[in-house]
Amino acid sequence: MAPAAKRRKIEAVTKYLCFSCDAERTSKQFPDYNPSTDCDHLINTCKTCLKKWVQTQVDSSNYATGDEGGKVFGIRCPQCVAIMKDDDLEEVTTKKVYKEFEEAERKHIIDNTPGWRWCMAPDCRAGHVHESKTSSPNKPEEPEQPKRKGRGKQKPADRPAEKPIADDIFECKECGAKACVTCDRPWHEGESCEAYQARVKDRIDEEDLSLQKIKRLTKPCPGCKKAIEKDGGCSAMFCTRCSIGFCWNCLGKYDERGWCKCYGPKQ
Repeated sequence: MAPAAKRRKIEAVTKYLCFSCDAERTSKQFPDYNPSTDCDHLINTCKTCLKKWVQTQVDSSNYATGDEGGKVFGIRCPQCVAIMKDDDLEEVTTKKVYKEFEEAERKHIIDNTPGWRWCMAPDCRAGHVHESKTSSPNKPEEPEQPKRKGRGKQKPADRPAEKPIADDIFECKECGAKACVTCDRPWHEGESCEAYQARVKDRIDEEDLSLQKIKRLTKPCPGCKKAIEKDGGCSAMFCTRCSIGFCWNCLGKYDERGWCKCYGPKQ
């Protein structure tokens, strides 16, 4: 008679509680790092919840700023007040969501950094602060000439000829592409701003008309700022990106009673 087969010993799998979904998860279901490099707590948010958290914050444009002057831009950690920055977010979210965050970050930088300019080259994402050449350098005051006696007329002191102001050119430190700061267009070598604008006038006018049409036919969602077009019906609108209802006329969000700024009680 053959001996009975030995039973394989089953080891208990250690599980940990996710603070976001309140469910027990294995260690593989948690990331190997905290949401932000500034976090001091334990890793208590699973990968799935962290990914959903980032997507929700980006879809609703719920960004956070820190440091003096709001130089730090990102998303709050789901567990503490630390901010998840660019590198932190790229690790935990999809390419599509990260791209949306990157565009919001670029807008924040240019809105909050005096003199900041982005490179105009299509394949370059770099930028830096540019000091515009708006005037010629200040000249030191000339010492007062002593008065001469006699009838002879004093000749004006010889002054050096003023140097013309150089072209105000932005040159990208990353790729070397140049742009004309004066007319905010790609650099036009050997061509004045007036001549360049006259040459590409039809194309510029077409772009401006397209932007004006978009502004005229759309309004920004009060939640995520996405441009929304109204194609008829009443004034009640619903944003498919951030899932909020709002009024087309006053752009106010509807409260739990279905009131907006137009029809709600006067404050």
